[in-house]
Amino acid sequence: MRFSFRAITVAGFLLATALSGPRALAAPPEDVATVIEKVLSDDFANANYGDARKKLKTLLDRCKKESCPPKLTGQVHIAAGMVLVQIGKTDEGKASFAEALNIDGTAALPTSSAVTPAMKTAFADAQRSWIVANNPDDPGKASWTNKQALDYAKQAIAADAAGNLGDCIEKEKAALQIEDQPRGRLHLASCYERSGKVIDGLRESQKVLAAGIQKNDAVIIKAAQARINALLPRVAKIGFEVPAGVPDMKVTFDDKVVPKEKLSQKFSIDPGKHKIHAEGTVRGVLLVFDEVREVKDGENALVTVTLKPSALTEGQIACMFAAKSQEDILNCLPQDKKPLVVRVGLDVGTYTDTTSVQVLTPGLNASITSPTQGWNVGGSYLVDIVSAASPDVISTASHFFRDTRHAGAVSGGYKPSFYGAQASASLSVENDYTSRNFGATLLAELMDKRWTPTLGYYRTQDTIGRAGTSYDVFSRELGINEIVAGSSIVMTPTAVLQLGFTLQSERGDQSKPYRYVPLFPSGVGIPIGATYDQVNAFRLPTRPLEQLPVARERYALAGRYIKRIGTATLRAEERAYFDTWGVKASSTDVRYLLDLTRRLRVGPHARIHFQMPASFYKRKYIGTLNADGSIDLPKYRTTDRELGQLLSVTGGGTARLELSPPEEKVQFGIQLDADAMYTRYFDALYIKSRLALWGVLRFEAEFQ
Repeated sequence: MRFSFRAITVAGFLLATALSGPRALAAPPEDVATVIEKVLSDDFANANYGDARKKLKTLLDRCKKESCPPKLTGQVHIAAGMVLVQIGKTDEGKASFAEALNIDGTAALPTSSAVTPAMKTAFADAQRSWIVANNPDDPGKASWTNKQALDYAKQAIAADAAGNLGDCIEKEKAALQIEDQPRGRLHLASCYERSGKVIDGLRESQKVLAAGIQKNDAVIIKAAQARINALLPRVAKIGFEVPAGVPDMKVTFDDKVVPKEKLSQKFSIDPGKHKIHAEGTVRGVLLVFDEVREVKDGENALVTVTLKPSALTEGQIACMFAAKSQEDILNCLPQDKKPLVVRVGLDVGTYTDTTSVQVLTPGLNASITSPTQGWNVGGSYLVDIVSAASPDVISTASHFFRDTRHAGAVSGGYKPSFYGAQASASLSVENDYTSRNFGATLLAELMDKRWTPTLGYYRTQDTIGRAGTSYDVFSRELGINEIVAGSSIVMTPTAVLQLGFTLQSERGDQSKPYRYVPLFPSGVGIPIGATYDQVNAFRLPTRPLEQLPVARERYALAGRYIKRIGTATLRAEERAYFDTWGVKASSTDVRYLLDLTRRLRVGPHARIHFQMPASFYKRKYIGTLNADGSIDLPKYRTTDRELGQLLSVTGGGTARLELSPPEEKVQFGIQLDADAMYTRYFDALYIKSRLALWGVLRFEAEFQ
């Protein structure tokens, strides 16, 4: 047992020696280290405490004469303190531990079973007292090696004592530029904190903590952590709520400009008083905002910027005293009334695809708006000229067809203040199809125009016929009721989120009167994309007309995010759709528009659409031939591949050129949109895929 106890004691003390730092390995006198080892392994382990004390005292006297390294001298005091505590002289043991710390601030008890709880308690008491007496915050105790740095540090201490924290900061910074001392940096952090610069104090304390960890200095680490823990809860945060519709808005915080992209974020600040200034032009009038805000320790502050003109008449002042919002304040200003704004647009669209369908669509639109009175009227007219020789046409024994659709629409709205309405009506006529639509949307501008909810209802009444046949002879009616709810939210001065929900209820037979559906006997395999000849080779003689369900409910949930990023605009959309026919779909659309100059804007466009099929859709419908020659038909049947499973990928771009300078009252612009769409049909007859190209060229004019 004696051998085991000695081995543990010696090994533990030597481990503490090894861990005490690099300087402990700087070749101490070998006989001194040997004596420490023998005292602990022989005398201390065998309870010969009197002999141990004498030998350690002799060793200390020798170290004083021969200048032992501080690390080694500190270990002698630690060993002496252990002996004193073991024989009940706890106070003397604490004094010996304190002396060890005075010589070597990193001195510690050995990690061995010989260290009793009483020794640990005594050492902890001595260490606490030593830290108080040797506060790392006291730069006077720092081991400055550069005389000029030491002089600056002394001047910083003197300035601190005189209550001149500004000079304290400047002098301590000057000292640290010459020589980096953790205690000096902690003193700088203290001066920052007491002068109200909490964030600067926190930053300096974090530097001290990093240095302490690098040097494995437990005292410095502990002091830095204590200061960081005290400063963190004091850090305050501030954010800004700015009005929309002020493109030249400029905000300064303590005379420093806040970048526009940061206005929607909160950032850390020192507690105390801060000066906020904002300005911007609205309706040709320069508006300003000034406020001195006192922020408390740890406060999460929000500044609501309310712009007001810098010079007011008595009537305007009285009006603004009664104002309750930014909009009310703007209504008190001289109105920059504009004349009527007239817009006219001409456009030509083209479409072609690999199924031999071509469409030419010229169109005209015009509108008149009164910006000051809040009303608007408008109208549009277009013509679709369609020619096709697609597989669907050929499958009906027709080789080519041409059709023309005429469509017109009118609209009007009125919004005198925060609430308004917009109504529209349209009529579309083909040689076998007539569609009528009318409806209205109510809207409100709430929360200083940051939130705009809308609610609308639209009714569509369609008449389906056959070309060359009077509606009196053959026609079907299709009625559609649609409810649209939406919300536009101004999230930041540069970001808008739009949400919408649509519900459509359809009643009526919308089956195509020209679409014949092939039926096949059971057991016949028909490949995906089977040609017209393959279908005819295996189908039954009977080809019934398409038959769709006469009721359908459609649901769609959509979101759009628009963000201004520097000189570019990002627009991302997502739409989820499902209906009672079993169709489910997702559409994702992204545009990125970049302002290359004041007049030229270009950008790419991408869209992806995926759809699951209707529950009754089949590539191969089975017809059962009865004994009497009749055939049992499927209740619902169609060859409309747009009701099947498909994937569409679209890519293209936009380019717009403003032909007039922005400041001109008469504006002209031209825009080109071009896209290509590839669609893959996973379970259809006649084709497996389709590639479509389309483009629109627009010419627009605006007059005041």
